[in-house]
Parts: sequence; C-alpha cells; structure tokens
Amino acid sequence: MKEVSTRIRFIRWAIPPVLVLWTLLMLMATLLPGSALPDAKLFSYDKVGHFAMFAGWTFFLGLYFIVYKEKTTINLYMLVIAGVLFGAIIEGLQFLLPGNRTASWGDILANTAGAVIAFLALYPIKEYFKRLF
Repeated sequence: MKEVSTRIRFIRWAIPPVLVLWTLLMLMATLLPGSALPDAKLFSYDKVGHFAMFAGWTFFLGLYFIVYKEKTTINLYMLVIAGVLFGAIIEGLQFLLPGNRTASWGDILANTAGAVIAFLALYPIKEYFKRLF
C-alpha cells in the first residue's frame, strides 16, 4: 500500500503543472499565427494534432479531478463536454483573431474525437481509484 501512496503523491504533484503547461502549449499551437510556428512536418497532420491535443488535455483534466481532488464521483461525460466546448471556443477564436488561422468543422470533430478517447481511457482509471478511496 505504501507504493500506491507514493505513486499517488507523485501524480498529485505532477498533474497540475502538466495540465497548465499542456493548456498553454495548446493555446500557442492553435492561436498563434501560422508564421509564428516552427516549420515542422508534424504540423501538416492538422487533424491528428487536434485529436492528440484534446485527448491529452481531457485526459489530464480528468486525472486532476480523479486523483488530485479525489473526486471519484466526477461525471466523466462532463469532461467530454468541457473538451468539446474548449475546442469550439478555440475554433471560434481562430475565426475572430487576425492571422492566417482558419476555423473548421473538421478540427472540432477531431477535438471531439480526442475528448471521447480520453473519456474511454479515464473510465477504468476512475474505477481503480474508487477502490482505493
């Protein structure tokens, strides 16, 4: 049991800064003008990037609530809704802000798919932590 306690302490320490850093990187990657981003082949896979960013963000947000706050009663569906809304807000900002960024329904769909996959990954984790607490 001591080993589990040590892991939980580490996760509690790590999740908040990881979530904040992930969020800041997402905002930079999605809202900065395209010319400000590095020229990398990775950026040519736009929908995969959206999927990965929102899967990660939703996953870390869920871990925060499940582990850091010990909210094992959290409704994971609300996390999916949060991921979808955050993605839609970013797409709206891309539409409104100057720069060579464009909003697209395809990006919103990729964001949603990422949030749903994170939900599927979080469900067994939530059940595991329910047994611990």
